[in-house]
Amino acid sequence: MSTEKNILEGAKNLFMQFGLKSITMDDIARKVGVSKKTIYQFFSDKNSIVFKSVHEHFSEHRMEIENVLDNSKDAIESIYRISKCMKVQVEAINPTVLYDLQRYFPKAHKRFLEFKNTFIKDRMVKILEDGIESGYFRKEINPEILIIQRIEQVQLAFNNDIFPRDKFDFKEIHEQLFDHFLHGILTVKGKQKYNQYLNEEQDA
Repeated sequence: MSTEKNILEGAKNLFMQFGLKSITMDDIARKVGVSKKTIYQFFSDKNSIVFKSVHEHFSEHRMEIENVLDNSKDAIESIYRISKCMKVQVEAINPTVLYDLQRYFPKAHKRFLEFKNTFIKDRMVKILEDGIESGYFRKEINPEILIIQRIEQVQLAFNNDIFPRDKFDFKEIHEQLFDHFLHGILTVKGKQKYNQYLNEEQDA
């Protein structure tokens, strides 16, 4: 692994664990085992590290989702496997990351919004449209409205003012919101197919 990639990987691990604002260049240098001078050979400041980390994170996440869509047999499998991807993401991230991103790193936050409001929205709307056509999702729903709602739900779970961390478990918030969303769009046929995937995973 190159020095630049090593710095980015170390920084990203720190950001995910402790949030963005609290991590200093000294912390990154210690984590990676290089001097700050070495870091500055590749990055002008912490903002550039945050932006590159965010950019790479969402590029990797995009590839992961594209792989899911390319290898899923139907809309139920797509949404089921994407929910598993999201679960892994949620479990690995400090809830303060999104707040820090929005408040202190506007350029990186813009990259996040592009990923959320364009790539994720378009792919998820297509999944719902396919699911409606296949009879798995209710034909009465408006895919675009519900996907916008779902995307904002995910972001809402990061808001400590709404879901204080001393009262709510971060992982449970996401699981409850996803379960509510999914069972609001499934038909009887869709529920049967979804339960089939759940049972297959438990038996694996």
